[in-house]
Amino acid sequence: ADTVRQARRKKGWGVLYLSKRSGVSRGIIQRIESGSSYYVPSEGNTKLLAEALRMPVGSLLAERDRLVERLAHRGGKGAST
Repeated sequence: ADTVRQARRKKGWGVLYLSKRSGVSRGIIQRIESGSSYYVPSEGNTKLLAEALRMPVGSLLAERDRLVERLAHRGGKGAST
């Protein structure tokens, strides 16, 4: 969550610009950046954001995997969009 927000802000981009550049909806980006522990973005959206932000896909996928792991331990089911 913080990784995407920090990378976006470092580039001086707004959420709407990142959405247009990546093809990921503004709402999904906002959910990712909100840091909700009950929302896990899809691998596809994670890759699109990494490519748009020109950052290593692996770092964002690792962050996503940690969210999946945390949800699995809670027994919760997160949306994956």
